[in-house]
Amino acid sequence: MADFFRKIFLFFVCMNFSFAQSQTNFEIIDSLINSITDEISTYIKSEKIKIESNLQDKLVENRILSSLLKNFSLFFDDIPDDASVVRLDAFSSKINYIPQSKGLFKGLAIRRNIEVSLYCSAVENGKVLFSRDFKREYFDYIKPDEIQDLEDENFKFTHGKFVRENSIFDKIIEGLIIASSIGIAIYLLFAVRK
Repeated sequence: MADFFRKIFLFFVCMNFSFAQSQTNFEIIDSLINSITDEISTYIKSEKIKIESNLQDKLVENRILSSLLKNFSLFFDDIPDDASVVRLDAFSSKINYIPQSKGLFKGLAIRRNIEVSLYCSAVENGKVLFSRDFKREYFDYIKPDEIQDLEDENFKFTHGKFVRENSIFDKIIEGLIIASSIGIAIYLLFAVRK
């Protein structure tokens, strides 16, 4: 019996701990950017890279460059002969909040989905190392009243939008409506022909 109460206590402590350590959207996006640049670093053998950037958001560009600075010497104008060229073409981030019932007492929680995408390419010694879209995703659960603290009012890319997730009931109803519409159309087709 004491073991049962200890498990219940640990369950509630874990549930509260998972909600207590919410990172801001900016921190998560920064972490995802670091993950992408770590993957990019595995492709490049040179220690020197020339950056060509078409990114519109200079804050994001600076976060990417500071992450690349951990592993490389960066150049913008004069290129050493042994330098690779990295081209940053496009960056996008998407944040969705999905209301859900979660936990033992079905208290309202928000599932936060954050997706980051960076399209870039690299050339080394006249050979294309990669040219692709690097994507990273993150999700967790937050409390509804935390959202205003997790978004930064100065940076639009840290703002999310609420999305309603279709339930199984919604999908069944949608399937029935489509099937009945097709059935009625077929019936009318043969009824009109007679």
